[in-house]
Amino acid sequence: MIRRKGLLFLTLMASVLGMPGWGLAQQSQKPVPPPPQPPAPIRFPAFEQKTLPNGLRVVVIEHHEQPAVSLRLLIKAGAIYDPPEKPGVAQATAALLDQGTQTRSAQDIAQAIDFVGGQLNAGAGWDSTFVSAAVTSDHLDLAMELLADIVLHPIFKDEEIERWRKQTLSGLRVQMQDPKFLAAAAFQRLVFGQHPYARPIGGTSTSVRAIRREDMVQFHRAHYRPNTAIIAIVGDVRPTEAFATVEKYLGGWKAAPPLPLPSFSTPERRAPRLLVIDKPDAVQTEIRIGQVGIARTDPDYFVAQVFNAILGGGSGGRLFREIRSRRGLTYGAYSQFAERLQPGYFWINTYTKTESTVEAIDAIFQEIDRIRSESVPADELQARKAYITGAFPLQIETPDGIATQVLDALFYGYGKEYLETYRDRLRAVTAEQVMTFAKTRIHPDRSVIVLVGNAKVFEAELKQKFPTMEKIAYGDLDLLQPDLKRKKDEAIAGPVSDAERARAMAILEATIRVLGGDAFIHQKSQITRGTGTISPPGAAQEIPVPSIVNYTVLPEKMRMEFALPFGTLVQGFNGRIGWMSMAGQVRDQTAQMKESSKYGFQVLRQIHQPGYRVRPLADAEVAGTPALVVAVSDAEGHTTEFFIDPHTHLVLKTRYRVRGQQLEETYAEYQAVDGIQVPHRVTVFQNGVKLFAFSVGEVEINPDIDESLFEKPEG
Repeated sequence: MIRRKGLLFLTLMASVLGMPGWGLAQQSQKPVPPPPQPPAPIRFPAFEQKTLPNGLRVVVIEHHEQPAVSLRLLIKAGAIYDPPEKPGVAQATAALLDQGTQTRSAQDIAQAIDFVGGQLNAGAGWDSTFVSAAVTSDHLDLAMELLADIVLHPIFKDEEIERWRKQTLSGLRVQMQDPKFLAAAAFQRLVFGQHPYARPIGGTSTSVRAIRREDMVQFHRAHYRPNTAIIAIVGDVRPTEAFATVEKYLGGWKAAPPLPLPSFSTPERRAPRLLVIDKPDAVQTEIRIGQVGIARTDPDYFVAQVFNAILGGGSGGRLFREIRSRRGLTYGAYSQFAERLQPGYFWINTYTKTESTVEAIDAIFQEIDRIRSESVPADELQARKAYITGAFPLQIETPDGIATQVLDALFYGYGKEYLETYRDRLRAVTAEQVMTFAKTRIHPDRSVIVLVGNAKVFEAELKQKFPTMEKIAYGDLDLLQPDLKRKKDEAIAGPVSDAERARAMAILEATIRVLGGDAFIHQKSQITRGTGTISPPGAAQEIPVPSIVNYTVLPEKMRMEFALPFGTLVQGFNGRIGWMSMAGQVRDQTAQMKESSKYGFQVLRQIHQPGYRVRPLADAEVAGTPALVVAVSDAEGHTTEFFIDPHTHLVLKTRYRVRGQQLEETYAEYQAVDGIQVPHRVTVFQNGVKLFAFSVGEVEINPDIDESLFEKPEG
């Protein structure tokens, strides 16, 4: 029988590592640059405002340098309003806006804007949804018509929703393998607790599969309201024309009472909380350290910007200079405030080789302590303020940049004077204010620390500094759970009656008899050859695999060879050590292979062994075929669900979760080979997205296999 095949190789291809280049020899005398000139004053373009009867605020900014115009609509419909059990609805709703309206198909919309050389985009952040358009000024009417149509009349077609779902799940598959994403998501969950900011903004594989059309329709109806929206029109346009165009297309948008923000409450801490997500295959450690930060309207906003520039703003910040330049522990170390309608996070983020994890953490806390206890020198303060004030004019060079900055200010309750005095307020921040802010608003003694890496390398040293350190295995991580721990498989939880157990066992035993009975149970080995396709995460199309060979020595040893267009990939497991090799490079896969060996088709051979439990589940369908469903679990709770044809008793599908991912394997075209029924077509899905397909051409049952094939090669 075909094994699980160790399909995790698809998301664990060897990454390309950069090497630092050689620099020029240092000159004996370095030229001294001239002192920085005082910044030129900002002459922010004049703008006119008007509020329509429905509450929509309209801003028009004349910018006649080019015959172009930008439109940007901001609606108070961000992910902060997502249903608690379905994060991702706000982004899903925004993503489907331009995929069909009551009078236009997605293709109609795309062709209309492309024909005039314009752009039309939509998206959602934590606080708001934006819809933007950019066209030449003679096509303002068309741009406004299209923008209004997708905002007011989206229809959320089922086929477009399924296309969005497939693309989103594919992206999530990639993210769940990315230590950066895991560190950020876990950090936010621990910092924000039950608040919406704690949930992944784009959802999880569980929530994305659960989102339905009615969720998007309801979100759109509840939150897309003119009296919580602002639109900016910037470019080669006169105010009278712009106001008239907006009123023509958006004047009929119906207002409704605005919905309140969720209450803001986060976990209280009296000591640091350190969590390690143990990912044994990681070659470096992702580090996030921080706390609740500030809201966008916080009176200390400008002090916070200067504080951040000094501590970790770019390559001139202290973290970068200490951890990267002086100690050489990383290629980058930064800090950031995420300011939102309600307080976002403040964090420090970096990564380092596994062995230097604790040293990097120590260096971060030393820099935090220094900025809290020592006044910032005048020259450093001036340089860091110049760094952030100098960047602001670059953000308002284009019509779209102007629109973005104006809307941002107005959305958070500020006006034109805020933009015109922005740099002055930054320049007015003093060293004393920075230190006071660091002492009163930054709390290293109550910080959240999240690490993603190979825990066994640094765990002992870390526990000496943080005795209450927590650890979660990567495979047990669930980003929707408040404690981040995946619940034990519900399929096997709770008591099972004798009658239920007997029914489940009868179903499985009938299946074993059909598969070959004793010949199936006592099978020793198998070689399977065939062809197939793979769909790596993020790939635009399937990759053909002209040759696949699978060697199996039951119960655990396996080797798979994939002849890919760009080389042969081999994956093996000898029962103790797992590995993957390609192009002479070998990567350890022991943790993944050990865990995956506890799931899948081969579990059928174990059901009579001590510790295994079975129970019937609700009947289901597999591609339109009715199926009996039975869950099989070992003593540690690793559960595989079997979907069985009630007429043929053959297995139609298995389903299980490995390392946070839901795997489904479907089986078809069974043929008898030496008394054992072998499926000759196997398709594997990860989080609902097709991952791998295998068409079997040749099968050998119980051949002699050289066991050196399963040993990890040198390299």
